[in-house]
Amino acid sequence: MQSILDFVGSNISILMMISLSLNLILVVLMITLNTTTSSLRTKYKKLIKGTTGKNIESVLMDHIERVDDVEKKLTEVLTTIDILNNRISFCIQKIGIIRYNAFENTGSDLSYSIALLNESNDGIVLTGIHGRAETMSYAKPISKGESNYNLSIEEMQALDRAKSYSLNSEKT
Repeated sequence: MQSILDFVGSNISILMMISLSLNLILVVLMITLNTTTSSLRTKYKKLIKGTTGKNIESVLMDHIERVDDVEKKLTEVLTTIDILNNRISFCIQKIGIIRYNAFENTGSDLSYSIALLNESNDGIVLTGIHGRAETMSYAKPISKGESNYNLSIEEMQALDRAKSYSLNSEKT
């Protein structure tokens, strides 16, 4: 026992330095641990926000159920979007209109040709020819931008306008 006391007495300064170094390391570790714990506490509070003291397992299960519900709804929405995109391709998307004076002895541009086309350039050309005593209407089918019927110059102009129609431009 006396030898231990002699050793401690002769090396007290070295032992004090080692003790201070270890204490300093412990203080640094405590600060790091406190910072990490504080960060985890903040994240935990965000995680359980809106719950009434539930444990972490039930909070996570609730979140997983919500994510599953959102995934199901997203799948439904994407399916609906695909269906609507398919339907839209068959809707009238391109329009070309020409107004003109079919007869010299009538007042103004009362005659017209209207081309109504879908995405595939299928549709119809409607023509109304206005005269002094009567008005005649014609409808000619269009398939892939062409008609099996002879088209007048005005009908071809309306068809060309419709085929070059862009949803971003406003052509009349």
